[in-house]
Amino acid sequence: MTKNFYFFILSILILILVSCGERKQIVEIKELATYTDPIMGFSIKYPTNWEIQKYPGDRFLAFTTKTVIKRFKTFDPEGESGAKIELLSIKLPEGQTIDSVMAKKQFTPETYSAPTKVTIDGVEGFKQTYEFPLGDGVFKGEIYYAQKDPQVVTVISFEAFGGTFDHYKQSFDQILSSIKLAYIPQVGQDTIKKVVEAPPPSSNLVEYKGEGFAIKIPDNFDVRNPKVGGAIRSYQYIGERRLDCDIRIDIFDASKQSNLDKIVEDNKAKHKNTEPKPTSISGVKAYFFEYSPIQNVKSRVYYVVHNNKLYRITMNWFSGEEQLYKPVFEKSISTFKFQ
Repeated sequence: MTKNFYFFILSILILILVSCGERKQIVEIKELATYTDPIMGFSIKYPTNWEIQKYPGDRFLAFTTKTVIKRFKTFDPEGESGAKIELLSIKLPEGQTIDSVMAKKQFTPETYSAPTKVTIDGVEGFKQTYEFPLGDGVFKGEIYYAQKDPQVVTVISFEAFGGTFDHYKQSFDQILSSIKLAYIPQVGQDTIKKVVEAPPPSSNLVEYKGEGFAIKIPDNFDVRNPKVGGAIRSYQYIGERRLDCDIRIDIFDASKQSNLDKIVEDNKAKHKNTEPKPTSISGVKAYFFEYSPIQNVKSRVYYVVHNNKLYRITMNWFSGEEQLYKPVFEKSISTFKFQ
């Protein structure tokens, strides 16, 4: 074999090693700071050099990078290795307990270890571990449940792709030891002031692509994928200022019933039997309802069928700040297009 051939093979090996090295690149934790939720009182230390998402009164997340966030939504078998820290506060409906929260799992039940008892913020809690192989290595996680308020469960999870969990384990344990659990405080002026001072929706919109569509949303909004009964996929776009102001897109299978007029008529009762108004979405026939689902909150809900899928597009806004939200949300909805 010629020297050129050996050089070629060596170059290929180097490229493979470099590529693998980039995929398994570790985002080191440089410094920790503390976040305290202004509504539910929980607090947690987090890496200041990670990508942070805050939802007052609900949850706090930290990701190694902004680009790895998408993989935590899709769980692609190959991709960027990275880690996530999440703290979620869950207000219990009447009659439910911490057991009902622990029973809800993101992955199949057999993926999880049996619960073991741990101590968090001075109270007894529960821990479970889970892992499964992906194309770039083992995905691994730990999830913790605890409550110091009988009406609230705090759920903490640590996860990492690409076999990198053990690298972060010591830091994860340090962060866990820093946590103060969520509780329902007495509502006072200070709490109200902190929530109101969060920024309103930005008029600068950026495009986000979902399943079969694209939409532009305020650049200071975050994206979630909640579980909605019967929906193929759901998207929620929300900012920090108010939890009752958001845009939602729920996608349903319409292969068996694609008659939009009948679908709209069948759903009138869900919108207090208000009369639907005709419109169009992305050039396609649509209807919308406008009503008030709860006191001080207004909603506009669009229904449109495309490619045997029903798209339900909802914008909710606080009536007391309608001038801040409604124009931006209307602008956002006008950018919706099918792909």
